[in-house]
Amino acid sequence: MIAALPLEAYPCRREISLIFADIDTIGHVNNVAIARFFEEGRVAVGRMIAELLGERVPLRMVLAHVEIDYLAEVMYPGEVQLGAGVHRVGRTSIEFRAGLFQHGRPVAVSRSVDVNTVEGRPGAVPLSGQYRTVAQKLLLPGA
Repeated sequence: MIAALPLEAYPCRREISLIFADIDTIGHVNNVAIARFFEEGRVAVGRMIAELLGERVPLRMVLAHVEIDYLAEVMYPGEVQLGAGVHRVGRTSIEFRAGLFQHGRPVAVSRSVDVNTVEGRPGAVPLSGQYRTVAQKLLLPGA
């Protein structure tokens, strides 16, 4: 299972208002909505890196892996708080970790890996040293 960190440990944080379309037939926020929230976190961290680099067009990162551990039910209506950050920066990839919280308690955690690619070229390509340096500024505690 992915370790749950406190919300304050994540360098990127967002509050998300739940909408009726997020719920399933028994009133829980469904797993598709939760996956979408984690996608928002991953994209937000990627944008933070691009801003720190001063890039107007971010790298062509492709999602290669995602896993989600559901820890508790998420209930509608209300809000959830999302925290995200970098867990590891590899040669060609970056690993993100994120936590989703409702009423101050963790309700889900996620781990995902994006791989750097170039359009029209097969396979992964190395991340620049500058990218790696900037991404490491968003490392999570214990990473």
